[in-house]
Amino acid sequence: MKKICLLFVSILFTGSLIAQKTQTLFSDENSYGGFGGPIVEFSNINGITVGDVGGGGAFSVNNFFVGGYGLGNNGSQVTIDDKNYDIHFNHGGFWLGYTFKQHHLFHLYTSARIGWGKTELKRNDEKFYSDNLLALSPELGVELNVTNWFKVAFSGGYRNISGIDNLPELTDNDFTGAYGAITFRFGAFGNYRSYDKHHSEEDQEDY
Repeated sequence: MKKICLLFVSILFTGSLIAQKTQTLFSDENSYGGFGGPIVEFSNINGITVGDVGGGGAFSVNNFFVGGYGLGNNGSQVTIDDKNYDIHFNHGGFWLGYTFKQHHLFHLYTSARIGWGKTELKRNDEKFYSDNLLALSPELGVELNVTNWFKVAFSGGYRNISGIDNLPELTDNDFTGAYGAITFRFGAFGNYRSYDKHHSEEDQEDY
């Protein structure tokens, strides 16, 4: 599993290096932007399908972006000594990503979220147990350009959780697994110049 996570992270940084082969960080050829928006993630916690809701934002240079995110849910439960406890699960941290040929209507999208958080077990909103955690979530998907300032990404990934060892009846494996996500991004993405350049070159080829 560690090899899979490292592979996704390698894809991100490889894509960034490819972009920098023809454009340097401070070149006038570069385009910059920023965005933010909600993230909805569907996964399995302790055998129950849940929906994590949160959001993120980032600064973008060409096709690469870096920023932060936050996600959480309380949709799962665990039984301890014949008593049911609600599982409150949340994490947040760094968000890295890369989009391939983002001037196309549909294009590949990949990202990795690296964060930390906490899991709490509650009954009637009273906390009985808690533990800290580390989350690594690489993903790969397809992004749609809805407008120049709005994009939607449909992706799948694998969330790896570590550090949970103080919760009764629960381990890292109860939070680790595959997930599907829908990401909404609003803002300026830094691809207007490359988009215009791409279409200008296509127009020149027509003559």
